[in-house]
Amino acid sequence: MKRLKSLLFVFVCVTTCVVFVTAAYITIFWPKTSLEVDILWEVLIISFLTSLGVYFYPGEKASAKAVAAAYVLHYLYVNIVVLGCGIWFEWFYIDNLAMVLGMVFAIAVVFFLVSAAEWNRAKKMADIMNERLKGYQKNGML
Repeated sequence: MKRLKSLLFVFVCVTTCVVFVTAAYITIFWPKTSLEVDILWEVLIISFLTSLGVYFYPGEKASAKAVAAAYVLHYLYVNIVVLGCGIWFEWFYIDNLAMVLGMVFAIAVVFFLVSAAEWNRAKKMADIMNERLKGYQKNGML
């Protein structure tokens, strides 16, 4: 259940960030384009696929090396998914270096923002649990 909640939180964060990044990207690289509804489904598909990366992370008792390795694998996975789908959806041209670099930069920004949001959420949850634990200990319930 915890991973599902994390997946849904990450999905919402990714989708929100991707919408903003997509708006900026289209403004820069495709300023005179008209969009079809397909772009909405593409954003949702990519957001969902990249959100599945929460399952890369080991359990709570994992070593720092295992978490770092999972973080790197997750980042690589996100790049592969976004760049692969971006080519398939024709969001950019692989032979246009500026577009590819723009996409790689956008991936890094979104990954950083979503990771920071998830870390902040996990820290707040840990703080709440620690406060409750202190309350139980103070009242002699443990």
